[in-house]
Amino acid sequence: MTKVFKKIRQGLLHENKFSKYLLYAIGEIVLVVIGILLALQINNWSETQKRKAEEEKLLIALIEDFKENKDRIKEAIRKEEDVIQTSRSLIQAMQSKNTIHKDSIRFWVASGAKSWWRAEFVTGTYDAIVSSGKIAILKNDNLKRLLSQFTADINAGFEDHNESMSYLIEMNKISADVTPALIHDVELEKLGITSTDNDFGQSIEKLINNDVYLGLLISKTWLETLRIDYQQKLQGYIDEIIAICESELTK
Repeated sequence: MTKVFKKIRQGLLHENKFSKYLLYAIGEIVLVVIGILLALQINNWSETQKRKAEEEKLLIALIEDFKENKDRIKEAIRKEEDVIQTSRSLIQAMQSKNTIHKDSIRFWVASGAKSWWRAEFVTGTYDAIVSSGKIAILKNDNLKRLLSQFTADINAGFEDHNESMSYLIEMNKISADVTPALIHDVELEKLGITSTDNDFGQSIEKLINNDVYLGLLISKTWLETLRIDYQQKLQGYIDEIIAICESELTK
């Protein structure tokens, strides 16, 4: 093709038809420019398709991570609500100082006073996106904002963790000498420990009348109530992130 164009140019120059040559040269330049533009367009289209395919992979991975997070936080909230309800029952028993069945006390202490729950989140995909510099591949700015906010909140959130753990540690210290009375008989037998109903009654009475234990339990339960509010906020982020990712995949 190049030889053909060259022969045409030489023929026009030989015939001294400069105006025709000039028009031909301009036409040749236009063809070259069009060819370059087409090549660039094809290359841009190819790059766009690659970015789209990579974005789809990231969106699918994010959906998988956040569906797992949704299950985890739902379970954590359910367990935390049980802990709060059980702790409230123990608080009411301690405040009333009425005689309570030993199995109820055992259950309230084990499932309320000594329990603490929070969700451990999956952030592998988002962390990989950020560390690899691929965050720009995600086109939806609202999605990027929510992902950043969610990660910031779980990193900076749960400030009550250390405080709540300190309450729990102190409560365990206070109840250490009554622990044998709080363990079920079957477990006591496995440990080779024996206790009498009289021992149990005295231990429970001692614990129920301990105002410091009650104060720590109330403080811990209050923090757990705040933690549920916080986890429900994160649950809202999770639902939004999943919805946006699924919407982006259908475009």
